[in-house]
Order: sequence, then structure tokens, then C-alpha cells
Amino acid sequence: MRLQTWHALGRYGVGLGLRGVEVVGKLGLYIIAARALGAHDAGLFFLCLTWIGLASTMARLGLERAITRHIAAELAIGQGRAAGRDLRTGLIGTGLAATLAAVVAFALAGPASHLLFGAPDLETPLRLSALALLPQTLTITIGSALAGLKRGIAAQFVQNALWPVLMLAALVAGVSSLDSLILALAGALTFTAAIGMALLARDRRRFTDHSVVADVASSDRPAEVLPSLWHTALPLFVVELVQVSLASLPVLALGVFVDAASVGAFSVANRISMLVWVVVISIGTFAAPNYAELHRRGETSRLLAMNRGIMLAVAALSLPMVSVMMIVPELLLDLVGQGFGSAATALRILAVGQMIHCLLACQDILLAMTGHGRTLRRLNLLQLAVCIVLGAILIPVFGMTGAAAVTALTVAQGAIGTTLVRLVLFKSHTGPAAFGRP
Repeated sequence: MRLQTWHALGRYGVGLGLRGVEVVGKLGLYIIAARALGAHDAGLFFLCLTWIGLASTMARLGLERAITRHIAAELAIGQGRAAGRDLRTGLIGTGLAATLAAVVAFALAGPASHLLFGAPDLETPLRLSALALLPQTLTITIGSALAGLKRGIAAQFVQNALWPVLMLAALVAGVSSLDSLILALAGALTFTAAIGMALLARDRRRFTDHSVVADVASSDRPAEVLPSLWHTALPLFVVELVQVSLASLPVLALGVFVDAASVGAFSVANRISMLVWVVVISIGTFAAPNYAELHRRGETSRLLAMNRGIMLAVAALSLPMVSVMMIVPELLLDLVGQGFGSAATALRILAVGQMIHCLLACQDILLAMTGHGRTLRRLNLLQLAVCIVLGAILIPVFGMTGAAAVTALTVAQGAIGTTLVRLVLFKSHTGPAAFGRP
């Protein structure tokens, strides 16, 4: 057991190191892109990223989290062929949906730029953004499949680490216009998706049936009966759509009420605050398949013990980052360049929401991996309602500060809500035994 623990810690360490590469790549990308493009074009660039993120989330249909859960759960009891079928279903489904989403996004670029944002010079960048939709969708789906295979390092490399580094290299090589930067993004994502498919192909032998010896002594209940992939995916589709909407709506609403430079400043502050997610997602990528595996085998006490360790690890690693954001936001924004310091108050507010999030991290992943997608969906819809109501009140009046308050409140609401629900759902396992050594 001690050897397994050190092995797990080693994998977490490598994963966090890879996330460090992502942080450097993304932070460098934001800083250099903002300086190269200027405040106005940087605002348009971040609007394009938001546009792509929203469309890609819709195209994934909730299948990415479902794939992680199903692959891990099926392999936990030796059902490799079933895991392979779910993988093929997920890749084909998201590929077709992303292709359709790209066509729709291309067609809507004109009306959105003129009527929604009032920025005619945004039309061409939005049209070019459609080229990035299919590869971005596939990189996330492939990464989720690798996570289900317990290839957490490879999953992070594909989903989050490689393409920012490639984008940073493109900027250093001289890409400086908005249109060329978006084309470079499409190319980087396409290359990353190809690498991801090659990594999946290396694990094709695991998609065969084999016998597994169950640890009956540590099982608290009979093994879970897994529903169909689509049954798992549908509520998670709503969850993913709401989550990206929560991240996107304040930025999009801000684009309606303020100028592009203010959108760029807020977007930089928001993305700096979301670097906390680097730690959360890194550890969550390793935790997710283990949650699904332990739940499938009925080992609830071990699952909850692992969950407590995950929460402590995220808090210990994230709180120093949040503290810097809250204490010296001006310093971080000045690193980006002139014109972004106006978002210092917004960054401080955003950091408060992230502080609550990192203290109560990964509970949404736990609910998703243990078959509570419908409950998670209800919590997320409540978040969306709060975001819309508060956004309609605060953003037109307070601009960046209002958008930051809306974002921070909804982030905190999600963390608190999922934690309370987890306590209720697993209340019979919350005694001292549940938090013993796994």
C-alpha cells in the first residue's frame, strides 16, 4: 500500500509539473498576445475564445465526462469491449456534432458581430474561429478517454498543455495579427488532436475483456449497474453547457455594455483567476477514474477517504496562488501590459470566489463519476439562474466590477452546493471510518 501511495504521489507530481507547463504557456500566451494585439484586438481575441468554448461545449453533448466514467468503470470489472464501444460512440458523436457546430458558428459570425457585439471588425475572426471547433472538441474528448484509462498525464498533455505551448511558439515566431493568431490556434489544436489519437491507439489492447479479482473485503455494497453512455451523458451535457455559460455569459454581456478594451482587461483578469483551475483539474483528472472505479466496485469508504485527501491537496496548492491575486492584483495585471490595470478590483473579487472553490474542490467531479448527474444538473441550473439574474442587474450598472461579482458568486455557489449535496448523499459514510486510510 505504501508503494502504491508513493507511486500515486509521483504521478500527481508529474501531472502538476505538466500543469506548470500549461500555466507558463497560457500565461505567456495571454501576456504576449495582449501586448502584440493591443487592448482592443486582445478583447476581440478573448471574445473569439469564449465563442469557441461555448460552441465546443455544446458539440461535446456531455460525452466527455461520461466517457471518463464509463471507461474507468467498465475496466474496473474487466469489461474492456464495453469500454471500447463507449469510446467509439463518444468520438463519433462528438466529431459529428462538432462539424455541425462549426458550420453553424461560421454562418452566425456575421449577425453576432454586427447585432450582438456591435463590432463589425469581429466578423472575420469569428468566421475563422469555426476552424478550431472540431479539433478543440476532439482534444477534450480524447483527453477524457485517456483519463478514463488512468492515463492522467497524457490526458492533461492533450487537453491543456500542448496547444498553449504551440500557440506561444507561434507568437514568438512572429504571429502578431488577430486573424493569423486564430489560424494558429486551429493548427495547434489539430496537431494536438492527432497526438491524442496516437496515444489512444497505443492502449487499444486494453479494450478486450479480462477477469478482475474484486476486493470484496473493502466493498460496502454490491457493484454498481452502469447505465448506457447516453443516459449518463445527457444530464452531464446540461452541466457542461451551464458551466461554460457561467464562464462565458459575463464576458459576452460585458461586450454588449462596454468597449473592447474593457472586455480585454476583464478577460485577462478572469483568466488569471482561473489559473486556480489548473490545480483543480490536474488533481481531478487523476481522481475522476478512481472515483468511478471505486463506486463501481461498491467501495464507498475508500472513495470518501480519497475525496478528503483530494480536497486537502487542492487547498494546500491553490491557496498561495489565490492569496497573490487578492494581495497584489495590480502587479499581476501590469505584467500583461498597459491598459489592463483597470481590472485590479475585478481580479481581487474573482479571487474570493476562487478561494471558496479551491477549499471545496472536485465535489462536482465526485457527483459526476458516481452517477449523480441529474442532481448535478439541478445544481448547475440554479447557478445559471443566479448568474442571469445578477448579471442583468450588476453588469449594466457596474461594468467589470459587476461581471466579477457575478462570476465570483456563481463559482462559490457551485462549490458550496456540490459539497452540501455530497454530504447528504453519502451521510451514512461520513463517520471516522469513512475518512481512514484508503
